[in-house]
Amino acid sequence: MSDTPAPAGLERSASPRASRPARWVTAVLGLGVILLVLRGGPLPELVPASAPGERFSAGRAREHLRFIGAEPHALGSPRHAAVRDYLQARLRDLGAEVQLQRESVFAPAQGIPRSAANVENVIGRLRAKDGAKGTAVMLVAHYDSVPTGPGASDNGAAVASILEVARALQQGPALAGDVLILFTDAEEQLLLGSTAFAASHPWARETGVILNVDARGNAGPLLMFEVSPGGGWLVRRLAEEAPDVGASSLFTPAYQRMNNTTDFTALRQGGWQGLNFANVEGTQAYHTRRETVDAVSDGLLQQQGDTLLALTRRISREASVPQGEELIFFNVGPLRVHYSRSWAVPLALFWAGLFVYAVLRARLRKQLRLWAVVREALVLLFVGILASALTRLAWPLLRALQPAFRALSRSETQDNARFSLAVVLCVMAVMGVGLFLRRRAPVMELAAGGCVPWAVVTVVVSVISPGASALFLWPLAGMVLFLLWLGRRGTQPLTPWHVPLWGLAALPLLLLLPHVLSTLFTVLPLERALVASDLLMLGISLLAPGWLWLAGRGLPWASGGAALLGLGLLVSLAAGQRFDAQQPRPTGLLYLVDADAKTARWVSSDPVLNDWTRAYLGRDPKREAVDALPEVKGPFWSAPAPAPADDVRAPTVDSRVEAGEGGRRKVSLHITPSRQDAAFVDVQVLPGDAVVSARLAGVQATGDALRTRNAAQGVLLRYWVPSAGGFDLELELTANSSPTVRVGEHLYAVPAPVTQGLPARPEDSMPVPFGEGLDEGTRVTRTLRLDAASTAVSPSPVP
Repeated sequence: MSDTPAPAGLERSASPRASRPARWVTAVLGLGVILLVLRGGPLPELVPASAPGERFSAGRAREHLRFIGAEPHALGSPRHAAVRDYLQARLRDLGAEVQLQRESVFAPAQGIPRSAANVENVIGRLRAKDGAKGTAVMLVAHYDSVPTGPGASDNGAAVASILEVARALQQGPALAGDVLILFTDAEEQLLLGSTAFAASHPWARETGVILNVDARGNAGPLLMFEVSPGGGWLVRRLAEEAPDVGASSLFTPAYQRMNNTTDFTALRQGGWQGLNFANVEGTQAYHTRRETVDAVSDGLLQQQGDTLLALTRRISREASVPQGEELIFFNVGPLRVHYSRSWAVPLALFWAGLFVYAVLRARLRKQLRLWAVVREALVLLFVGILASALTRLAWPLLRALQPAFRALSRSETQDNARFSLAVVLCVMAVMGVGLFLRRRAPVMELAAGGCVPWAVVTVVVSVISPGASALFLWPLAGMVLFLLWLGRRGTQPLTPWHVPLWGLAALPLLLLLPHVLSTLFTVLPLERALVASDLLMLGISLLAPGWLWLAGRGLPWASGGAALLGLGLLVSLAAGQRFDAQQPRPTGLLYLVDADAKTARWVSSDPVLNDWTRAYLGRDPKREAVDALPEVKGPFWSAPAPAPADDVRAPTVDSRVEAGEGGRRKVSLHITPSRQDAAFVDVQVLPGDAVVSARLAGVQATGDALRTRNAAQGVLLRYWVPSAGGFDLELELTANSSPTVRVGEHLYAVPAPVTQGLPARPEDSMPVPFGEGLDEGTRVTRTLRLDAASTAVSPSPVP
């Protein structure tokens, strides 16, 4: 059979034939839909403190927040203890049963360094009235902050909201089920508090529903981004009680691939179902001194509290936790659509099959050529990949235009939305040029070619990650219906209203894609804008003929304008970037002491030094690796520092050696910090393969579970805020091994005599956000060798 259609079937190219009014109506309505989706629902108005007792009041919650988020309250600090005591007192005031769970916990699977700590979880329980046996609900938020910020948003706002929710529950209708309140400790230290609760607290053995609230920035609105397996019924309850809260089954697999965690991760493994909430905007302030009480909006507090209060009351009335149900769900304006996850693959196969049918029918009617459809698909993909690849240059271009961006520890700007818009415009510009070059292609071939990659992605995603399938499935459905309509018209000329019909077919994409793109641009580093731009270029390809119809022969001019506007936005970002007291530059400086050699040096992990750090490091600092700092990838800036005073000491290490099986040795180390205010003590064992197993805080872990891919790190353990009496570490070593152990003690301060005569930190700089560089302060290290030929360990002298 010949694959060459009759000329009549191909005479309709994708070049514009629609009337100008139709094009303008379609463009305006389409833009309106996009803006409506991006705007979302407004945050609720503040309910004042004078409101009835059964209502949640952001005004009352803010009073709690003023105390909790007033200043940094990192694990082990005096302010941390004050917040702990405040939470216990407020829960007792409410009539809750209150417990303080003190545990030593080691969680080697949570990350590197392998962390341990002495944690203090604050736990409360509100009993159901009259012995009611409804479903237990546990409200969870972590009360610790990072040392580099007051933590008003992460996570003081959630803690304050839960306190106000608990008060409203006590003054409202009688509880149908118990409500547990868990304020976890050491969440910032790799979920140690929630791990301790899940591992050993008797209430963790119960079953019920977790509602966890965290924060990724200091702005709203609230987003429900993770649901536990089998928690589909909770999605239905959320739609009933809080339809204004953004939620999508796409976010759970996306979040899990980002390697981020919250307390929800540790708690849901114990059998509880639940929902995970967070606000994710305002990431520039995340883990910095800009996380202030005033930066938290009343609307976010009100939305958090209204959502938690409504869900708690509704869920507690369930007689039991329903059987597991998996749903695909997403927001469409004020509505939430949800259906069974089991439908994902059948629906994908149905619409992909209908697409194949539409193409084959059009071929039989000589309306397109199969090889030409493949050609258009490849051309669009090539142009799209080129457009998306160019977005990789956006962040390097910004750094080239403005050296200040090279000094940042994360790829952020003072206006990330402007950067995102610049990327979108640049992708659209390149895609526009590619589409204009294909303007003579028959409309059926161009439309079908644009659907090919989208259809393939739809099927693949539906199989691999069904929760994300809706984003691809329903836009494909719209375009397939449009292809069927085009094919039914045969060789009839297009009417002036083919553009509005195309716009109607594009509606599913316009309703779903903008919100997803906005969220991805918000939560991902700007240097990873490629992920969002890939989605955008696929979306433009899917709607290929419509771009030509809307812009007509002015498409090259529109593309050029978009490119110039995008570049202009990047230039304006570069020109406007400056550091001041409101937009401080992150800088870090560490006083590193070698207790064995009694020497010290200044070390900085900053990409670029400023005047303040140069005052310490001098005019000619070295750029080198520092073996004593294995937790952060180097190289670092380094320069000699004043020698330590006699009172700057390393931890004390006492040891005992026992013979084990097969020539192995069991080495027991008791490590005592030199100061009670030590932030953490690191223990590094090199080489890592000398460790068969280790026991810390009562938890045994194999060497295979402790080692990392980086051989230079070996086995790296960190004990946060050890007690004054120290901690025990038991190592089982391979036969004939002689590993080196490096012990380091860290304090979040530098001895005053060392900094005498040197400038204090200026107002236009701030410490590097926690976890993104070296911790500031003083680190004192010492080494000892576990000699295989010896029957005892001979540590180096302690200064």
